[in-house]
Amino acid sequence: MGWRELLGAGRGRLTVGILLVEFVAAVQSSVVASIMPAVAHDIGGIQFYGLVFSGYALASIAATPTAGQAADRQGPARPFTVMIAIFALGTLIAGFAPSMPVLAAARVVQGWGGGAQYTIAYGAIAKAYPEAGRARILALLSAMWIIPGLLGPGFGSLLATTVGWRWAFFALLPLIAVALVMVVPGLAKLPGSDLQGARLSIRWPLLLAAGTGVLVTGLTMNSWLAVPVAAAGVALLGPAAVRVLPPGTFTARPGLGSTVLVGLLTNLGFFVGLFFLPLLLTRVAGRSLFEAGAAVTIVNLTWSLGAWWQIRAIERWDKGRLIRWSALALGLGLAGAASPLMHGPLPLAYAAWGIAGAAMGVVFNTLYLVAAETAPKGAETGAIASLQNTNRLGIALGTGLGGASVAVAHYAGAPVAAGLAGAFALATAGPLVSVLLAGRLYARDVLQR
Repeated sequence: MGWRELLGAGRGRLTVGILLVEFVAAVQSSVVASIMPAVAHDIGGIQFYGLVFSGYALASIAATPTAGQAADRQGPARPFTVMIAIFALGTLIAGFAPSMPVLAAARVVQGWGGGAQYTIAYGAIAKAYPEAGRARILALLSAMWIIPGLLGPGFGSLLATTVGWRWAFFALLPLIAVALVMVVPGLAKLPGSDLQGARLSIRWPLLLAAGTGVLVTGLTMNSWLAVPVAAAGVALLGPAAVRVLPPGTFTARPGLGSTVLVGLLTNLGFFVGLFFLPLLLTRVAGRSLFEAGAAVTIVNLTWSLGAWWQIRAIERWDKGRLIRWSALALGLGLAGAASPLMHGPLPLAYAAWGIAGAAMGVVFNTLYLVAAETAPKGAETGAIASLQNTNRLGIALGTGLGGASVAVAHYAGAPVAAGLAGAFALATAGPLVSVLLAGRLYARDVLQR
């Protein structure tokens, strides 16, 4: 499928709409990551720093299965409209948040709507585009991060140091409105389905999200209640994970189980770096908010470059091999990005972080293609939803545990560098374990096709 065909055959409005959804997601991610040091300085609550990010991911985990079912039954247009409205509401509350806990709660609302609308958009890709065009549409989606990557962090930093960080949220509202107007007509062309399959009860995704949140909250508490609260989180999370995640996820079963586990581990590592590197640069390396925002810019650009390179690479390399070497580059890049903790030169940290971004661009898109390729016929959307859910679980666990490391250091009276060292150790470990799992992405029956 050529580039022009992505806009032909009645797909033009849909393609543009999906790209706008990705653009809004990119702006949101870039701006929030860059302003958070200023937010923590203004309203305090650094012990809740990680919850601002993990809350978004947790809500996305809970919303994804429901959104996918609704889009399949009703068609995607109506569920998308509802979810983008919820996202806008959370954005508005975040702008008015008087404290870090309120901001974390607002991010939960944002995550419910944002995660669901993102799932619906990616589900539309699986339904509307043939396999030959998916790598190209994914590369276009990655390109939507270039402009926000260049301007988003600087824009967020400018707002935070002039009119105030709250306007970094308010400024998203017009973009949300434009995305809604553009994407819904394209989604309306995709009808619902009368097919009846096994439905996952909403209680299991809710329990998975709640259990993860309770676990992370317990880890950030400074009292004897920390242990029983964390244990309660594990008790909720365990049974729910068995129901929600694909069979064989935690035993690295060849096929979808290993694919989503690699997604969990690589997203865990990358997003700890994305959300905590600005804090490392400002609090440890003594850099300005603008300089910390430059790290977000760099990684957005290199992620896009990696995704574009991946279009050609998958024609020459086995996908498992491509993921193995990219996961290794991701882990080493994250380790290098944390080098200021050991008084390493700042240019090394920026360069290593750029390498990590390019590697993640390759891993993310290739895992999407593997999930769609290896799924049983007719179950592609379910496989993609499983990958998205475990990606988000990795983000939630990574940022939550990273935040717990920072909180423990805070309560112990240790410097923030000690907490960040624990966070980046966790980040580096995730991709390196994925290197060992890359050979298990395809089940034997798939290899024999």
